[in-house]
Amino acid sequence: MQQIFYDFSAFDLFKDKKPLLVCDRAFESFGIEFSGEVVRFSDFSSNPLHEDVMAGVEVLTENECGFIVAIGGGSSIDTAKAIKYYSRLDLPIMAVPTTSGTGSEATHFAVIYKDGKKLSVADDNLLPQYVVLQAELLKTLPLYQKKCTMLDALCQAIESWWSKRVSEESTRYSKEAIRLILGHMESYLHNEYEGNAKMLLAANFAGKAINITTTTAPHAMSYKLTSLYRLPHGHAVAICLPKVWQHMGNFDDIAHALGKQSHNEAILFFEELLQKLEIRPPQNVNADDVEILTDSVDPERLSNNPVPLGKETIRSLYKEILGV
Repeated sequence: MQQIFYDFSAFDLFKDKKPLLVCDRAFESFGIEFSGEVVRFSDFSSNPLHEDVMAGVEVLTENECGFIVAIGGGSSIDTAKAIKYYSRLDLPIMAVPTTSGTGSEATHFAVIYKDGKKLSVADDNLLPQYVVLQAELLKTLPLYQKKCTMLDALCQAIESWWSKRVSEESTRYSKEAIRLILGHMESYLHNEYEGNAKMLLAANFAGKAINITTTTAPHAMSYKLTSLYRLPHGHAVAICLPKVWQHMGNFDDIAHALGKQSHNEAILFFEELLQKLEIRPPQNVNADDVEILTDSVDPERLSNNPVPLGKETIRSLYKEILGV
């Protein structure tokens, strides 16, 4: 069972232990202080590499750390979970998300990259035992990053809902995530405390939804967009989702949660939202990129999609996404 805190009193849990602090460079801006010794690990990229994780395992074991604390976005939390996975040590993880979108603090899997390819590690023991949702940590987040992470949470909630593995529980989480996102989007984008707090909670619900169902085609198609064009993950998946939904049709129940009468209205709403947020397809597209992208999609990762998507369909979708 995961325990959620809304302040830093959670840090008392490791006051008598030496934690490995997994964080990125933004950590310095948060003014977070610890009462005891902390071993810091920040030597990882925004799309964590397998070799980054193994370096973290070495730091963890050499310093005999008894706790893992991840403070940051999805990259920090995924790196922390992967370090635990490869260390084979049964250590508690505390996740302190500083973005409101990845939901990594609510899932039992992590995404890293090995030899240029996406690699997922999964284990029930990777679900962080403790989570701190502190709205103040979002205040310094750049607006573009806020947009991308919010869109990631929205896509997770939608994809989980239409996933083949959907359940009553996951649908409740998706509904609540969508309700919170739509109800507090403006406040969040204006960097108000209430909006930040509610968006953190929305991301947590979206994470809980995909922890049950995993994601579908928009996420599967987004990963190479991220690495090829250096797009943030939320940006990449958001430009995929409406095109995939248009191909599949239906799912009017999801449209109703978005405040629309039909899936066509919901798709139009999503595309208009991307325009409003200035989330556009990449501009530096080369002639052979469509083939590179098409070949990058793992068919197994499409198996959770409610409508089968063959290679020709994937190629056609990428052309629509890129506008070529």
